[in-house]
Amino acid sequence: MLNEIKNINAKRWLIIVISTLFLIDIIILTSISFLREALPFLFFTIVPGILVIQIFRLNKLNFLKRSVLAVGTSVSLLIFIGLFLNCMYPILPEPLSLGPVLISLNFMVVILAFLSYYRNKEDFQNFKLFNLHIKIKDKLVSPFIFPVIFPFMAIFGTYLMNIANNNIILIAMLLLIPVYVVVLIYLKDKIDDSVYPFAIFMIGLSLLLMRGLTSNHITGRDVHIEFYVFQLALKNYYWNLLAYNNPYNACLSITILPVIYKVLSNISSEYIFKLFFGLIGSFIPLSLYIIFQKYLDNRYAFCASLLFVFQTYFILILDTVRQEIAFLFFFLAVWAFFGSDFNKSIKKAFFILFIISAMVSHYTTAYIALVLIFPILLLPFLKSLFKVLKDGIKSKNDAANQRFVCFQNFDVIIIILILTAIWYIFAAKVQFEAGSAVIGSTVSSLQLNAGGSSIRNNAVLSILGIGIQSLPNFISVIVNNLIFVMIGIGLIFIIKNYSEFKKKFGNGYLLGALISVLLLVLFVILPYVSNAYGPQRLFLQLAVFLAPIFIMGCLKFAKLIKKPKYGIVIILVLLISLFTCGTYLQYHFYGIPYSPFYEHNGDLRDEYYVYDQEVAAASWLNQYRVTDLGIQADATGYMRLMLGFGGTPILNKKAGGYVYLNYINVNKHIIYLSSTNPRNINDFAFLAGKSKIYDNGGAEIWK
Repeated sequence: MLNEIKNINAKRWLIIVISTLFLIDIIILTSISFLREALPFLFFTIVPGILVIQIFRLNKLNFLKRSVLAVGTSVSLLIFIGLFLNCMYPILPEPLSLGPVLISLNFMVVILAFLSYYRNKEDFQNFKLFNLHIKIKDKLVSPFIFPVIFPFMAIFGTYLMNIANNNIILIAMLLLIPVYVVVLIYLKDKIDDSVYPFAIFMIGLSLLLMRGLTSNHITGRDVHIEFYVFQLALKNYYWNLLAYNNPYNACLSITILPVIYKVLSNISSEYIFKLFFGLIGSFIPLSLYIIFQKYLDNRYAFCASLLFVFQTYFILILDTVRQEIAFLFFFLAVWAFFGSDFNKSIKKAFFILFIISAMVSHYTTAYIALVLIFPILLLPFLKSLFKVLKDGIKSKNDAANQRFVCFQNFDVIIIILILTAIWYIFAAKVQFEAGSAVIGSTVSSLQLNAGGSSIRNNAVLSILGIGIQSLPNFISVIVNNLIFVMIGIGLIFIIKNYSEFKKKFGNGYLLGALISVLLLVLFVILPYVSNAYGPQRLFLQLAVFLAPIFIMGCLKFAKLIKKPKYGIVIILVLLISLFTCGTYLQYHFYGIPYSPFYEHNGDLRDEYYVYDQEVAAASWLNQYRVTDLGIQADATGYMRLMLGFGGTPILNKKAGGYVYLNYINVNKHIIYLSSTNPRNINDFAFLAGKSKIYDNGGAEIWK
């Protein structure tokens, strides 16, 4: 049967796609339990992209590359189909409701299916749907099977933690993951190379599930505003920029995209953010692995990908869904540009698609992408200009060749600039204004800093050795600084041996690595920038260029100490140390409860974890309040209020009306003046003269 699936012909494939689409429609319209929640999401997140790949006749792509490209392309198509429908307002009064969305997606899939059939009807056999190349003979199978337990441990572990505050399964999972990584590296000659990407996917998915499934509600900081703008679009099935003048509301990844998933699957709105986006996010490390394979062998590409996966900010990336989706698009754009899997026209098409998709998904990721990519796009022009200035033009043929090389990327640059201008002028002006404000504040902060004041992000201060509060915090600082040192060693080594690495990496990729290092340095030098956009988030994006440099630095350091065989040991020690810090295990073993995932009394859990009673109290207040009266809550309480209020306009925070107390306020007598400033509630008298009007044991409302 598997051989029949592998060797399916074009006509049968067309029938399968159309039939499956029809079945999905029936499931959606009849709302069959469980099937509706799962199958429409899977179908529309994978199949449109597969059809596009077939239309471009990318028959030689292996299963890994095809899967990642299919997911990225499908998500991009969903966003732009939704944007097109939204532009039909008011002709369509509810353009993002089920009817228009389902009809449009059906039309899109049918068109793509017939184009795929037309393009491949003569040689569809070359497109093997499941072209997996797993060598079982003389290889161990258990390393391939074992990581499957990690997602299940994440699911059952968070469930046990949610209902009983028992962390035994989660701790076991977090201890097994580094052990499994070490075993894979040790068994390098006894396992098939396909184990590496599968392991990356399973590890990344399990960490995201642990993060996403903590609590029955969405947890985090930025994600609450992201969920709010999604609710605004969902309320009227229409994305309206004027409904909330905020840069978040101009991110299609958290407005249009989740609305489409909601109307198709009818799953709980919060689980689109907790589960669906977690599944999509697990493909991000795979896109990096594909890029790194070009420059490193599979084992080192695996390690370079783990440098990304083990970062705290990746584990917490569901806090900022808009950035998660933008990362996927940006890394796919880098693959399209530097990869050798596409011809020039297809390469440009995918590159433009993914760069623009990143731009409409998250503003800051797009800004940094453009800073990284534009110098690389201009590199042929600058090289040609330098050559002309140095050697002159010797013949007409030489002049023609120089013109071709000189302007070979200008079509891409012009298209991107035009689409960028259209987006920021007509749709996302508020994002452009926010970016301008950051630049203005940066200039102002430089003047303040000259006078002796510093406005730096706490993470930057920690890197500089300032504000370290505990031994676990100190360990985290040391580990991250050692990683930066290895990147520095790797960069110096590459610069010293430029001619050798130019052939291996190419000028463009090396330029990207150099710009990435300069950006990290600027984040330390420019104080306000680091405060407006944390360095952890920046490093995660720059890892696409810096992770291979980290590997090279570790290997070079081992040679410097005359222990070249210890290179992989140094890599593993730093990666496992990073994993320990990224999952807060160093706090756990030191006896300081800190993690929001597996510590029921951890500092971060107090802030992040949302109880059902808190949302119930907020929903009651939304239903019965006097709308003219203000609502007071601490820094964590407003997050709960936003969940309970759904798509209701942003809260009135005026004093003198209602006071909302959440679980921590009521049961631990702590209030948060800010997310990092807990205080004893008895130090304040804001309840004086007020009476309790609601109490469910986990939250209270006073008036």
